[in-house]
This record gives sequence, C-alpha cells and structure tokens, in this order.
Amino acid sequence: MTSLRMAAQFLVVPILATTLTACGDPIDDYCESLKGHQAELTKTLGEGDTSGLIAALPVFEDLERNAPEDIRKDWKTLNTAISGLSGALEEAGVSADDFENGEPPEGVSAAEAKKIADAATQVSSTKTQEASVRVQQQARDVCHTSLTL
Repeated sequence: MTSLRMAAQFLVVPILATTLTACGDPIDDYCESLKGHQAELTKTLGEGDTSGLIAALPVFEDLERNAPEDIRKDWKTLNTAISGLSGALEEAGVSADDFENGEPPEGVSAAEAKKIADAATQVSSTKTQEASVRVQQQARDVCHTSLTL
C-alpha cells in the first residue's frame, strides 16, 4: 500500500507541475494578446479620434480582461469612459462623426446633448488621460510594443 501511494505521488507531482507551468505567465499572455491586436488597433484607431476609440472598445475590453493586475485598473478607467460616451451616443441615435465643430446634429435633445458632452468630458478628463498614458507606457516598457491611443 505504501509503495502504491509513493508511485502515485511520483506520477501526480510531475503532471501537476506540467499543468501549472502550462498556464503561462500572465504578463507574457497579456503581451501576446496586445501584440495580436496590434494591427487591428492601428487600423481602427486610424479611423478617427472619437469614432476610432469607440470602434476599438471591444479590443480594449479584451485587453482589460487579459491585463495583469498592475495595469487592469487603468484599462478599466479608460474603457469605462469610452463605454459611457458610446452609450450616450447610442441612446441619442447618433455617432461621433455626426457632430460638426462640437455641435450635435438636429434631433438631439438638450438632455441628450448634455449627456454626450458629459461623457466626452470624462473621456478627455485628466484621470482618463493619465490611465491612457500608463497603459501605453506599460505596453512599451513591459511588452516592447507601441500602443498609441
């Protein structure tokens, strides 16, 4: 019985060690995810300032989910602001491209315009901009990948 137990331990320990190391390093996994989205982000963000950010939101949310703990809060700050603006525009039935010189298109109520303006202010806030800078800096320093938001 004792030798059977010892044999089981000799089999289980290497299997367990292999399983644990196969999970990968969270930072390496995040960097691979970031690099995997690089071309898509370059294309999407090149479409325009606000509309590009909104179009990139699903990728940003994926990066937030995959982000290591030290940068996840910054991704959340950035994504919450962009999501808020996207939602305000959607509720008003307009897109960021519909605005000319910061003026809403016809048919947008004063309440909707205020909600959109408040959400846009959140996107450009110091808090959101600082989070964006930290996300970009971390991409350069840790993942050796350029990320321009």
